[in-house]
Amino acid sequence: MNDTVYRPGAAPNPQGKGLVPSLNDLAAFNPARTAPRSPLAFFRDYCVSSLVLAAEFNFRPVVDKPYYLYSREENWMLSLIGPREWGERLPGAFVAECQLRPDMTWTVAFAQLEAHSGAAQRLQAFVDGFCDTLEAQKDVAAHLPVYVAHLPYYRRVLASALATSLRESAPARPALDHVLRRRALPASTDGEG
Repeated sequence: MNDTVYRPGAAPNPQGKGLVPSLNDLAAFNPARTAPRSPLAFFRDYCVSSLVLAAEFNFRPVVDKPYYLYSREENWMLSLIGPREWGERLPGAFVAECQLRPDMTWTVAFAQLEAHSGAAQRLQAFVDGFCDTLEAQKDVAAHLPVYVAHLPYYRRVLASALATSLRESAPARPALDHVLRRRALPASTDGEG
């Protein structure tokens, strides 16, 4: 057994990491109050926010700032850099411009993707997998991502904030089932559905 040994005078937190920065981030990502969502708006907000949180990124997102989602062969990537700024070094197919809203859901304006492109197929596979997951859940609200251990820090905090935002507006099962049968997202998630 590996016991922790107390050493008087030793700095318990030599790198300055700890509870206060984590609490500050949790407070900063506390969702604003939202009006009840329709089943379509709930599905859209949950699905596109899950897509953004599935992307790799190593920065602290800021509300109402544009970010850019790319499809790479092995994963999704969220970047601060837009497709025009990359020039020829584009990291993958540009999929969407995204913005974090005050309620901790994401708006997504999808780019025009060729129907049979790898990015379009990956996007549809993500939506299909998301729908399959929701269809298998009897109580969607009970399965919201309150704590997802495998996610890196900011994605984990944002997933928790997303769960808090969506918890109050999870639709009844029959209404959600109707939306899930469509297996499609609107081209833009700016408006209410």
